Amino acid sequence: MKLMLDHVDSPYIRVIGFLYLRFAADPAIIWKWFQPYLYDEEMVKIEMNVKRPEITMGEFVRGLLTDLEYFRTRLPRLPVTIERDMKMKMMEEEKIEERALKHLKDSEKMKYFEKVGSRVQAMYGDEENPITWYDAVVDRVIKVDDASGVELFRPKYVVTFPEYGNTETVTIGEMDMPGVDHSQSRAPSSSSSHRDTERRDMGRGHDHRRDYNRYDREKKDMTIGREYTIVIVSL
Repeated sequence: MKLMLDHVDSPYIRVIGFLYLRFAADPAIIWKWFQPYLYDEEMVKIEMNVKRPEITMGEFVRGLLTDLEYFRTRLPRLPVTIERDMKMKMMEEEKIEERALKHLKDSEKMKYFEKVGSRVQAMYGDEENPITWYDAVVDRVIKVDDASGVELFRPKYVVTFPEYGNTETVTIGEMDMPGVDHSQSRAPSSSSSHRDTERRDMGRGHDHRRDYNRYDREKKDMTIGREYTIVIVSL
């Protein structure tokens, strides 16, 4: 399934993968599959109408979690408890994305983050503890995915939490400068933790792939026709 969601030949292969999960997967596992792609920046054209613009894969994925229908086809109803939990998680992910975009606009801050040994704050949580901000130290900056060799659109950071001695990989939105007050930030419950092992493993090889993959696909799409709509006719 992950090979399909990370496919580099065509965004539509990825779209079909997300649709399959949304229509056929157990609602209890949908979040762990969708979460790493909520803000994926690859562009895809879903509607045939030339007046309708392309959207990001992240927008498409978020729509599958929040919309009731997909092109007049009713999406399977999510259990109330799962739907409520997803909404909380999506709110937290939105904050992380906003923080990431803010960091990326600050060149001085990015230079500081990319310096090994820099003292920062980083988010951490697991199944037993809610997500909390801890003091951390940058051990390594990851710009190329270790497994695939693909250059990451945004860097990741290996940090150590001196208070406990454990080391984790975090995204740019899960880090901040030392001394920033996050006491007003509402952390989700432990069941909503996005730092659990499954989440890290599934997102490790993805993290917004570079535009050059998109350019290769667009050249191929020109020969087979790209203006079409993906609609599920029957289940």
